Amino acid sequence: MHTRYIASVQTTGLVAAVAVVGVLVGGRWFAEPSARWQGLPVAHAVSANSDEAFAVCTAPIDAGTEGFFVLDFQTGDLSGGVLNQSTGTFTGAYRCNVLGDLGFEPGAAKNPRFLLVSGMSNLRRSQTGPLGQSVLYVTDSSTGRTVAYGIPWSPQQAQKGFASELVLLDTANPRGATP
Repeated sequence: MHTRYIASVQTTGLVAAVAVVGVLVGGRWFAEPSARWQGLPVAHAVSANSDEAFAVCTAPIDAGTEGFFVLDFQTGDLSGGVLNQSTGTFTGAYRCNVLGDLGFEPGAAKNPRFLLVSGMSNLRRSQTGPLGQSVLYVTDSSTGRTVAYGIPWSPQQAQKGFASELVLLDTANPRGATP
């Protein structure tokens, strides 16, 4: 019995020590980035997911502003929005249809499947005006054909609310098909 008691005390001490170390390391880990990394760049995570009918992703638009985008496989409509930082409501709206840009004939898309992801970009301006920090990439799962869209962005417009078309930047055809 005495051996079990000593083992129990040792185990309790070990767990307490691990907890203290965890708190100390965790406090350092979750500190401000400048304190933790001494000026090194900080990674920002975006997310993407899909099912049989929709693909969704998030994309950084500007410092502290993120966009949320949804691609409807049935219609080919890519739409999205930006939350107003003051009100927490969607005040910015984006829309385009990807079917024509991916080479689908009108009415000929039968059960299309797509991939949707975002990527960082320094394309701060297009022919139509300023762009956000991300690009949206849409890929046709059957051909691999991919289109890239710029996200129009003006912080001044975002405070008032806006609706904008996504800007087609380019098309990639990995299997050598023509656009």
